[in-house]
Amino acid sequence: MKPAPPKSTLVQVRLLVGNVRRAVGLALRVERGLTIRYVLVSVLNALLPVFIAWVGKQIVDAVVAAMADPTHALGPTLTWVGVELALILATHSSGQYLGYVAQLLRARLALHIDVLIFEKALRLGVRHFEDPEFMDVLERARKESSWRPLEMITNGLRLGRNVVTLVGFAALLSQFSLWAVLALTLAGLPFLAEVRYAAEQYTIKARRTQDERQAYYLQQLLTSDYYVKEVKLFALGPMLLGRHRDLHERFYAEDRSFAARRGLAVTALGMVSVGVFYAIYVVIVGQTAIGAITLGSMTLYLGVFRQGQDAFRSAMSSIAGAYEDNLYIQNLFDYLGIEDDDVAERGPESAPRDSEGPRIRFEGVSFDYPGSDRPALDGIDLEIAPGSTVALVGPNGAGKTTLVKLLAGLYPLEEGRILIGDDDIATLDKGEVRSRIGVLFQDFVHYHFTAADNVGIGWLPSLGDREAVEEAAQQAGADGVIEGLPEGYDSMLGRWFGGEQLSIGQWQRMALARAFMRRSRVLILDEPTASIDAEGEHEIFERFAELKHGATAILITHRFSSVRMADRIVVLDGGRIVEDGTHDELIARDGLYARMW
Repeated sequence: MKPAPPKSTLVQVRLLVGNVRRAVGLALRVERGLTIRYVLVSVLNALLPVFIAWVGKQIVDAVVAAMADPTHALGPTLTWVGVELALILATHSSGQYLGYVAQLLRARLALHIDVLIFEKALRLGVRHFEDPEFMDVLERARKESSWRPLEMITNGLRLGRNVVTLVGFAALLSQFSLWAVLALTLAGLPFLAEVRYAAEQYTIKARRTQDERQAYYLQQLLTSDYYVKEVKLFALGPMLLGRHRDLHERFYAEDRSFAARRGLAVTALGMVSVGVFYAIYVVIVGQTAIGAITLGSMTLYLGVFRQGQDAFRSAMSSIAGAYEDNLYIQNLFDYLGIEDDDVAERGPESAPRDSEGPRIRFEGVSFDYPGSDRPALDGIDLEIAPGSTVALVGPNGAGKTTLVKLLAGLYPLEEGRILIGDDDIATLDKGEVRSRIGVLFQDFVHYHFTAADNVGIGWLPSLGDREAVEEAAQQAGADGVIEGLPEGYDSMLGRWFGGEQLSIGQWQRMALARAFMRRSRVLILDEPTASIDAEGEHEIFERFAELKHGATAILITHRFSSVRMADRIVVLDGGRIVEDGTHDELIARDGLYARMW
């Protein structure tokens, strides 16, 4: 949970100024020309109301003069009317243009910020995405940051426009009374409530981020094809819907209470502002009635005071809006400011360089998951000979998958070192490490792409190489699955985009084909046959043994019929290696492996 915003006004002002500068910098980088035009037209749009008010006075005075003296020419009056028409048209046109430019800037900024968020995600390690607090930060960054930067710029420009307008109005109104100018500032009283409640609204939304993620998850459970069978089988719908409704009822109760308190405060202060206006109204009308000011001056002062109040309220509202925008946009900058894990990561550019499977060494490797009270790995020392096949076995939570995720560079190594050949992976670019390894995890992804892309993305440089894709599919036994699809390798998979839905076992063959696509000299198979029948399992392991071609392989499996093909079996328990040997040796020891067998 993110703490409430800092209460120090100075801190908030500094953050606001800094974030406005960063938001403007974003806009200039994305669309420099549009941003500059937006600023210039905003300034013009701010000056026009002052000129219109002054021209209105000239029209009234010209009409009064013409009525008092029939010989007075009507030309000056019509001239001033023409000038006012031109100014009104300019105001309308500039306002429309500002809306047009804002729409373009909003779209461009939204895309740019989405790209920034995605690029940042690519530079962060897996450990972040397994941390609920980070997921809250990411959710807050994604939720409103795509439009907040332009809104902050817009509020800043609106404030600038209103300040320019107010200075002009104040100059005109000061000809009547400086007290009227001071009274004008009371129009900003509702601003105090706006700022107070903007901070409270932000705190409410920040506090409920995790609950909103839960509501979205419940929505997915209720509507996704991935969950629909089990939801219906166990009749979970009413329970899930009830939880979803309870969350939103709580949100509604919070929002209703907040809206009522905010509305009452703004209304009360707004009534004071209206009372001040009518007090000044009475004074101006009285001065006109006794002849102290002309009818044109009365029209000018009343118009200026009314519009000035609107401009002052708008200026204060812009400050409140910018303050609110600042709270939300800080979420984006907090996220972007997280230290990168995978700095300067590169994708694969060429085929893996090793012709032989490398030696792999784990030296004193330990690892703790954040918030866990026991180590996931504790002092692991393990050497895997070049080209050999090692099976990692052990109970759930023993550390098997953690070990291979460290080897693949998915987690930062906290203690010890891992070497592939003679290279310490800590000294290598993460992309270089991963390009040497082909991995099939148990929780593999179902990509809703074409069948060819599902296989080809295993090695991006060969994505368009149909021959390589077909070879990898054949090696994994996925070719039969693909050839049975309506459009073969060009068939879309998954239901999201009208494609073909595969069985779990068929999806697993596609994932295995991705691993073979890499032609890496280190192969990691994490439960590679968990969703495949016994006959399919036998076929895949036969193919694996045939096609391994000297690669160094690590198997993680709970099927002991599969581990017998390994040259060596390493048994883990509680994050430590407790047994090591061949199948026959471990059975003879009558230890954990024998009991599990």
